[in-house]
Parts: sequence; C-alpha cells; structure tokens
Amino acid sequence: MADKELRKMNRTELIEIIYALQQNERSLREENEKLHCQLDDKFLRMENAGSIAEAAMSLNHVFEDAEAAARQYLDSLWNIDEEAAEILADAQRQADEMLIAAQTEADRAAERIRQMELEYDELRDKTVQDVK
Repeated sequence: MADKELRKMNRTELIEIIYALQQNERSLREENEKLHCQLDDKFLRMENAGSIAEAAMSLNHVFEDAEAAARQYLDSLWNIDEEAAEILADAQRQADEMLIAAQTEADRAAERIRQMELEYDELRDKTVQDVK
C-alpha cells in the first residue's frame, strides 16, 4: 500500500489491516503444516522406492519442494512484519499530529478566554464607574 493511502486511514482501518495480515499468517501456517504432511508422505514413498536411484531422485524433489515452501513462508512472514511495522508507525505519527493539533487548539481557546475575561473586567469596571 502507498504511504498516502495508509496516512488517510483511521485507526480502525489500520487495525483491520493488521487483523487481515494475522489471518493471512495463520493460513500460511496451515499451508506450511499441509506441506509438512506432504513431505512426510513423500518420505514414506521414498522408503518404498524400488531402487537407490529412484529414492535419490524422489528425495531431491522433496527437498526442493520443501525448500521452496519454506522460502515462500518466510518471505510472507517478513512482508507481514514490515507492513505491520509501517502501519503502526503511521498510526503513531497520526496520533502525534492529532495531539499537537488538539494542544494548539486548546492553547488558542485559553487565550480567547483570557481576552474575554479582560474585556469583561474592563466593561465591569466601566459600568461600576458609570453607576457611581
């Protein structure tokens, strides 16, 4: 996702993305388990192979498949970690910006209140003098 899109998202959307990434990680783990079962099955077939040459060829394919699956799984985990870190960093930046904006607005409101109190005091003093 582009940084601009992530910055426009609210906290809820970012949490939903993190949740989706976690779901994706779970499905990848399940797929990894299935691949391990297939690997075990291939080992059983290898034990039943008629010759050493067939076993060696079968073993090569098993290791290639297992290595490819493991590589794919690890790559997806790294991507998930990187995306989650980016989302959290963006959320923190947005929260910081919101806090700064709120503090600025609070400072402005406090200054307006002070000015109004001064005007009130002046009007009260003038009214008291006019009454006297």
